[in-house]
Amino acid sequence: MVLIVGLILITPGLFLGALLIANAETTVYERTKSPDGGREARVQFTDAGAISRFERFVFVKSNWVPSDSAWFSCRAFWAHGEPEIDLEWRDNSTLLIKHHAEPRNIADVAPTCGSVKIVTMAVEPFEDL
Repeated sequence: MVLIVGLILITPGLFLGALLIANAETTVYERTKSPDGGREARVQFTDAGAISRFERFVFVKSNWVPSDSAWFSCRAFWAHGEPEIDLEWRDNSTLLIKHHAEPRNIADVAPTCGSVKIVTMAVEPFEDL
């Protein structure tokens, strides 16, 4: 009985959440390939409507992966707000992320994405939230 009541209460929420995610719109602001063409980095924002905040993400993926889905990419950088972000490959295994996000607005930075070293550089002026 408890299981049935639990399913009745939880299922609509899961269904609604899946619908919101399925209808989310992703905007890619910049896309750049590594010098050897083996990897790609991109700056993106995924708008899921009222449940999402303004965030900027940098993802790295192998170039043979056709999808921009976060499931098939490594999240290298995550900042709150809408800071300007520029990507620059120093070589095939080092990605430089130049950003205008205040340090307190940076949610996460991965040290590596697979064999790619992630280097960040804060550039003033910072975005005013």
